[in-house]
Amino acid sequence: MVVFFLSAGRIDLPRAWFFFAIYFVSFLFNTVIFLRFNPEIIRARSETNWGKMKWWDKVFAVLYFVFLFSMFIVCGLDVGRLHLSSIGIGFLVVGVIIFVVGWAFAVWAMVENKFFETTVRVQMEREHRVVSTGPYAIIRHPGYAGMILFYGCSPFIIGSLYGLIPVILLAFAFVFRTYFEDRLLYEELTGYKEYTKKVKYRLLPFVW
Repeated sequence: MVVFFLSAGRIDLPRAWFFFAIYFVSFLFNTVIFLRFNPEIIRARSETNWGKMKWWDKVFAVLYFVFLFSMFIVCGLDVGRLHLSSIGIGFLVVGVIIFVVGWAFAVWAMVENKFFETTVRVQMEREHRVVSTGPYAIIRHPGYAGMILFYGCSPFIIGSLYGLIPVILLAFAFVFRTYFEDRLLYEELTGYKEYTKKVKYRLLPFVW
């Protein structure tokens, strides 16, 4: 919020306030849902060991924050200072629908998979196993697919067409991580090779 409104140079932007409001509400819902169905994930996702991360996971972490903050900077400049684009209320409605779908898919994945940590690794100390139920029966990395959707809809809700540029780059960053994570699991996680024969697509059904 701070990055966005500093970039915008003003705070009288209702669509932006609406976006941050639903984002905050979704965060509260996340906490309640995880406490009820998968409390382990709160602790697991609050811990990040930078020293043990793979090189490609470190690259992703940097790209993730750069593109995420860039999105809010670009959106802020666009709708607040420069007024380069103006998209109608219809995009807001579409954006909210995509936000809800993406958020629900990501949360479903995190509830289903107790091994959904921030850092990519095979968690031997937690008896890491393949999860193939729920959204994992559809695609192999549903959490990332959901995140791409609810981050990708942000410019639509805020009202900035140019905000889609860093969003597309952020989506490619998720594809980058998915490729290497999938390969790591294929090589190191027992049962994952068989799982890939059953669930063939990583992020997008019938595409990849």
